[in-house]
Amino acid sequence: MIRLVVADDHEVLRLALCEMLEKKDGYRVVAQASDGEELLKILDSNLPDVIIMDVSMPKLGGIETLEKMAAKGFVAPVLILSADDGRNNVKAALKAGARGFLPKNVGMEELQFAIDSILQGRTYLSPSVTDHLMSSSVGDAGDNPLSVLTKREVEILKHLADGKPNRQIGRMLHISTRTVDTHRSNILKKLNLNTNAELVKLAISQGLISV
Repeated sequence: MIRLVVADDHEVLRLALCEMLEKKDGYRVVAQASDGEELLKILDSNLPDVIIMDVSMPKLGGIETLEKMAAKGFVAPVLILSADDGRNNVKAALKAGARGFLPKNVGMEELQFAIDSILQGRTYLSPSVTDHLMSSSVGDAGDNPLSVLTKREVEILKHLADGKPNRQIGRMLHISTRTVDTHRSNILKKLNLNTNAELVKLAISQGLISV
């Protein structure tokens, strides 16, 4: 029996995924988490065979959670299941220790194959993720400060620079306000900025918005 822990802040999607996994022979979901901090607490008392985790989560995002897991010595392989399969997101996840990366629209058959692959010590990237990595590697602008951001982060940066509040951005992008907060924190961290005013200046300099 393969013991799984699933971490995702989208409750409906998380519950649906857990239900589908439980219906398959050989899988048992032993715990669920809605953010990275909750996942770390669960891992103190549960030792799963595989962790399925989103990247964009409140309180503690997926990349930061992977780094803390490594620091604590947790060895269960992590499979990322994310709506954002941008090149930087995938590379950051793999660098932080993830063993696989799948888009959230993946089918159950491929999900099972990915779980089996990482349990066998292999790294698994969905073909759609691999195609995206190859296509987006062409023409990268090495001197572009925004190249460290994912597509979703650039989109949120533009809305923030336009002065839209987090709640409105969440409604526009069909994500929670907490997820917008998490993205904003990650954007500031990646760009070494501290305030929205600095974000606005950068967005103007890069042509994301006009004055």
